[in-house]
Amino acid sequence: MDNFIKKELQDVPKDYISDMIFMKEYRQLLVTSWDGTISLYHLSRGEEEEEEKAKDELRLLNRLRYKVPLLCCSYMIIPSRSYSDWMDLTIYAGTIHGEIVQIDFETNRIEPIASNNDAQLGISKMIRSVKNKKLYVSSWDCLIQELDPVSNQITKKIRLEDGKKVLSMDCNDDNLIIATTSGKIKWTKLPLADGHEGERAKGMWTEVEAGLKYQLRDIKLTNDGDGYVSSSIDGRVAVEYFNDESKKFAFRCHRMNLVDMQFVFPVNTLSFDPHNNILYTGGSDGCVSVWNLDSQKKIKQFPKFNENSVVKIVTDERMLCVATSDDSFKTNAVATDALQLQPSRIYILFKM
Repeated sequence: MDNFIKKELQDVPKDYISDMIFMKEYRQLLVTSWDGTISLYHLSRGEEEEEEKAKDELRLLNRLRYKVPLLCCSYMIIPSRSYSDWMDLTIYAGTIHGEIVQIDFETNRIEPIASNNDAQLGISKMIRSVKNKKLYVSSWDCLIQELDPVSNQITKKIRLEDGKKVLSMDCNDDNLIIATTSGKIKWTKLPLADGHEGERAKGMWTEVEAGLKYQLRDIKLTNDGDGYVSSSIDGRVAVEYFNDESKKFAFRCHRMNLVDMQFVFPVNTLSFDPHNNILYTGGSDGCVSVWNLDSQKKIKQFPKFNENSVVKIVTDERMLCVATSDDSFKTNAVATDALQLQPSRIYILFKM
């Protein structure tokens, strides 16, 4: 198991962190928050001979603020509209009001796009398909939409007729998978076919009961694409496979055992190491655990980062990024502006 050098990112949004993604082509990190901000960071460990300068390579490049909370973000690299041999980076975010917005850090502008966007409630997830050159957008009002990044318009729309909200989503080159309310998991082939509305939309999905009893929090396809992993609010993770049910299993995690009781924490976030079957899980206990899915064993647990919950983990070949936020408001009986939350924090763990 890798050893890590841990560094804390400075100038982090204080409000609840809603999403975080690596843009590995640029060694950059995107972070959205419930305060309406989207932040762009440069991440670099530095060359080995300049290791002391590594702390200077973790810095905020820009931050923009929108008028309403931002729930998720993604990006696409597309042929330039201005120069035939260039590629353009386009950054997107989804709002709590169902808007899809485009972020331009060079001009410091955030603008709504996709005039034919039908979402009226929060955009729960954005995920890109590099092979299909599309951005897939899910929302709380039972919609899956396909965005063409060249025209910035919606090209396909699927409304889930069973009224289930999309809680999380993932895709690879071949499949799109969603976790919905009522403990349902659905997947379909990519690219999406035309005309999948109403009754025809039902036939395009394979639907199964989740391997977990309580509300799902996250879902990720395995690196091989042969299965998926889901997590829930009751401290459990399920590993399931598309074509071999005999291989499926589930395990308990992110729990605190006391003499006469057990505290169970939600498993908020999942992330795979890019090159193997190593899974990272983050929970509201403030911990990150590491699991080998081949041996079905925990192989590492990081020391608790702070008293906040781990709300997002992202990984690439070089580093692990962990975001923590105070989610104690979720257990308050009454919502109040007087509630004082601890500020969010982000940690970068460079792999040795």
